[in-house]
Amino acid sequence: MTLTNVLTNPTERQLAYAVEENLFALFQAMAATLPDAEMVRTEKLNYHLAFPTNPMFKGIWRTRLSSDEVNQAIDKALAWFKERGAPYVFWWTGPGTRPDDLGARLQAHGLIDMAEQMQELAGGIKQTALGAPGMVADLHHMNEAALNTVPSEFSIKEVASEADLYDFKRVFIESYEIADQFGQAWVDATLSLGIGKTPWRMYVGRLDGKPVATNMLFNGAGVASVYAVATAPPARGKGIGGAITLKPLLEARDMGYRYAVLFSSEMGVRVYERIGFRLANVRINRYLWRAR
Repeated sequence: MTLTNVLTNPTERQLAYAVEENLFALFQAMAATLPDAEMVRTEKLNYHLAFPTNPMFKGIWRTRLSSDEVNQAIDKALAWFKERGAPYVFWWTGPGTRPDDLGARLQAHGLIDMAEQMQELAGGIKQTALGAPGMVADLHHMNEAALNTVPSEFSIKEVASEADLYDFKRVFIESYEIADQFGQAWVDATLSLGIGKTPWRMYVGRLDGKPVATNMLFNGAGVASVYAVATAPPARGKGIGGAITLKPLLEARDMGYRYAVLFSSEMGVRVYERIGFRLANVRINRYLWRAR
């Protein structure tokens, strides 16, 4: 991951917007690197579509529409994915989304919000209809002591082999209670590019040698961020979630990044606050379209 345009003295508004801009940078990285991926970028909205069977790899984002053009734009965007046989798509909203009532417009077209889709896709994640709370942190002021509160038998290792990658998948699907194919998508995407050659870096935490936690670091839009942070149910309550979140972010700090951002599940907020994150006044939502 290349160090580019690092935020060093951002305003609160810039930091809040970085929560979604980092996500958009991830989508651009997917489209730029994965085989046969497609991306459409306009001033009004952007699309990306890549082969892995997970809606993270198929999305619509950075929507900047006037109220009178929304309905036509929704139909056009969904038609683009239908033509390509996409089974589902996430339409993302955040602090920069226009118009403000886009979520209601999407629901009128049959898309479902984050709270409802969690029941359908990921029973282990709890969200509300408002979406996921955005959080920010200064990497020079993290609670590094959190790395010392975990059991001594716990270790964190970057994925370096196919066996590690499948350990990541198993913990990810167990923790989030998601279908196997959604975890397999990250395996397939990583193997298509080569382990260690992806725009993201994947980590597995092990307790007594058994994989129990995951994290994925992605640096983009001038900040560091984490995705797929998960702790298997038997290993929860031991500080493991905080530790596996923190260690990769400190590596990003060593690379030169000053700030970190993320969007959290409702359950994760306190975990992230304990290691140095604070809530930003933003919500990230995503609306799910499914082919019929």
